[in-house]
Amino acid sequence: MQIEVPSDKYDDAVKAMKERIRRGQIPGVSDPTKATDIVRKGAFTYEQAKNIAKAGTIESLAYDATNGMIVGATTFGISATINFAVSIWNGDSFDIALEKATFTGLRIGGTAFASAILVGQLEKAGMHTVLMGTSQNIVKLIGPKASATLVNIFRESGTNIYGAAAMNNAAKLFRSNVITNVAAVVVTTAPDVINIFRGRISGKQLFKNLVKNGASVGGGAAGFAAGAAMGSVVPGIGTFVGGLVGAFVGGTIGNKAASKATSFIEDDAVEMIRIIEDNFKDLATDYLLNKKEVENIVESLGKKLSGDMLKDMFASDNKNLFAKKLLKPIIEFEVRKRKKIYLPTSEQKVRSLKMVLEKL
Repeated sequence: MQIEVPSDKYDDAVKAMKERIRRGQIPGVSDPTKATDIVRKGAFTYEQAKNIAKAGTIESLAYDATNGMIVGATTFGISATINFAVSIWNGDSFDIALEKATFTGLRIGGTAFASAILVGQLEKAGMHTVLMGTSQNIVKLIGPKASATLVNIFRESGTNIYGAAAMNNAAKLFRSNVITNVAAVVVTTAPDVINIFRGRISGKQLFKNLVKNGASVGGGAAGFAAGAAMGSVVPGIGTFVGGLVGAFVGGTIGNKAASKATSFIEDDAVEMIRIIEDNFKDLATDYLLNKKEVENIVESLGKKLSGDMLKDMFASDNKNLFAKKLLKPIIEFEVRKRKKIYLPTSEQKVRSLKMVLEKL
């Protein structure tokens, strides 16, 4: 049996498995170097899998908060399952998403992944014993061409084999659970978060506008009050006219004062926006956001940002934590809008496996 672990936890997991083997805690395994055959490196990080699972948008994928585990109750495996969902969310058709997921599963789990899919289909048909007869039936499900591909990909040496020899060899592979050491490949790509963010939110311009507008309004209001008071006692001017003159003068002075004041706070504002940008870039990866989701989140963020908020952030002891607390609710609100993903049937998985193997 193999254990799929998050990509960022792989090295630690292999070390832990080697130690368990040395202690004799893994029945039937005495060589610590076999740890890499047991522990398989997934295509996604722990944070990515956790955020996807916690959102509850994928059938059979759940987050166990008590133990901090991501549980995938499916033969498809966690990486293949997430890959399938992300592909759908990114606009791929069902068949393309399934093909990508199957390819990811093969790259990570090799014949163990293929075995799980095929045995699952046979069990559904009422064949619960994986013995000689079942291994032959497994090969029959995918045919000679796919079997030959499977065998030749995972053969350690020798020339390629085909036909009946390939089918017999494939049956042996399934029984012995031979796996590949090919590294996992993440087929999803992150959007250009930085360009989207900077195209909609400029720290320098945002804060200049905020400060100028705030100072101008304040100056104008003060000027109106002062002008009205003066107009009421100066013959020929009047309260209202005096107020208008005062508002114009007060607003002009306030705007000039703001222009001068901006140079003192602009750098701080730009730095706060940069911190928000950096954290958003990391969170976009952790939540596997697509371009449309990034655009929606940046738009929502732009509406929420204010001068007072940036000042509060500047005064906070942990500015990165402040940025995360600002961003996460907006991101999670967007993520919950994702289409609910229902996994393919066992028949669809087998058909996709056969197609991918034949293409290879």
